[in-house]
Amino acid sequence: MDVLVRPWRYWGGGALWGVAWLALLAGSIALSVLAAQHDRLPGDLDLTQRLQDSVFPGLRLSKFVRLVTTTQVVLGTGGALAAALWLCGWRRQAVLLVVGLVAMALLQSGLKELVDRPRPTADLVELRAGFSSPSFPTGHVMSPAVLYGLLVYLAMALKVPLAVRVVVVGWSAFVLVLTGPANVYVGVHWPSDVVGGYAWGAVLVLPLVYADRMLAGR
Repeated sequence: MDVLVRPWRYWGGGALWGVAWLALLAGSIALSVLAAQHDRLPGDLDLTQRLQDSVFPGLRLSKFVRLVTTTQVVLGTGGALAAALWLCGWRRQAVLLVVGLVAMALLQSGLKELVDRPRPTADLVELRAGFSSPSFPTGHVMSPAVLYGLLVYLAMALKVPLAVRVVVVGWSAFVLVLTGPANVYVGVHWPSDVVGGYAWGAVLVLPLVYADRMLAGR
């Protein structure tokens, strides 16, 4: 009986992952199409002005978060962590991390060029930082969403010391929560750019997590 039940459970789990991923992908594509058609979406300007008028997260903290979430820093950090995973014997996870980082860099660059959304302008918001690429999706959000999203999963899935797990999850949560507001606060992205960064990051993370679970089951 157990032999008959297992395939059904496996398919049911896979089907739920598939439905969730397809829904997320469809939402991400829809948001990208809207971003390509409109310089900003309803609510973008109001939310940006409200956040810039607040004291949080503040310029100093925002610039620090942006410093550690550049695509170059994320790729370097992720590469070092992948090497550490490989040396510790978690080679499947190391390969999946590298695959995620490479896919992130390629997809992010392609989306920016394809959507080609202009940045917020000084007549609408206060520009407190520089930029060098189109606005959608936010690279300072999409890049850490992939890296730290995977690290949170790995910290919970692998047998690591509790102290390591707490540090990894705590730091990852700190970066993931603050990177969105920080990029809006400095005036270089609209809130919808930030949502796009989180969404496309999740589009990449979900199949990698599922692949690791499926391979581990074998």
